[in-house]
Amino acid sequence: MKDRIALEELIDRLVAVDSFASQKTLLPDPDPSDLDLKIALLSFILEELRYERNAEVEPVTFEKYVRCDVFTDDEKIVIVAPQKYEDIGSGTTRVQLQSALLLFLLIHHRARYSVLEIIQLFIEKIRSQLTFLDFKKTKTGPTRCYTNTRFAAGVLRDYGLLKFTNREAFKTWELSLTGFLVAASMLRARKQASALPWTLAPPNKENHFDVLPEISNACDDIKSYELFVERLASICEPKAEVFQTFQPALRKAYEILEDYWATLKNSDLTQKARKEASRQSIKRLEQGGIGDQFYVEFSKCLRGFDEPETT
Repeated sequence: MKDRIALEELIDRLVAVDSFASQKTLLPDPDPSDLDLKIALLSFILEELRYERNAEVEPVTFEKYVRCDVFTDDEKIVIVAPQKYEDIGSGTTRVQLQSALLLFLLIHHRARYSVLEIIQLFIEKIRSQLTFLDFKKTKTGPTRCYTNTRFAAGVLRDYGLLKFTNREAFKTWELSLTGFLVAASMLRARKQASALPWTLAPPNKENHFDVLPEISNACDDIKSYELFVERLASICEPKAEVFQTFQPALRKAYEILEDYWATLKNSDLTQKARKEASRQSIKRLEQGGIGDQFYVEFSKCLRGFDEPETT
């Protein structure tokens, strides 16, 4: 917004508040210059007007508005339509969120957040990388970045990177064995590159997969069972007993995951076929001993992580 300061000054002059507790001081008498309060109230007024008028057709789309110039002139808000309506896209794509979401779930694994809390906190972490396009409201109400985060989690779950039970799927999102392995690998790689966990993947029109290459290629350097365990141990407390207790299951898991990674990168398969093959690999993991008891013990061994700064 080019003329933001002038617009804020105009709103500050035109909107008066009375008897509201200040959001800044929480005192009974608000600061008359509490601009955030005035903007919030004005937005509610506009939403109520839209509801009362019940217009059947939107007179302008969100995408057209974003291309407009907005400024103030003689106590008015002036909105100038662009001469050309060029395609500006639709903001951050769903697939771009996948890596950062896996890392968020790893770093906050002890918090046991609900799905709603995860989405809200995750969006706050990546907010500086998003644009206004990402906060367009969808027809069902939530913003685009909210629904995109849900879709990103859905794809990760379809490929077995998140656990898929009634408890996890509908109340919270938790990493599976493959999710922990990928997140551990990406965390290691980003530390080496001095990149923050919340850094989003750049848009890539050449990627014809519904999972990011950063995810499908994350474990390419794991060429032995020892390296497999070492990577998992990198996110655990020292001398974690889970690797001894579940050694037979983990050895089977390492062998099964060779097929899993190959499937994830197989361009000859359709997305539907890749998802189905991935599910079959996850079932084999569960049958081989990577089940609820493993996750209980593994979770106990996971170390805490320092909270990285946002980008």
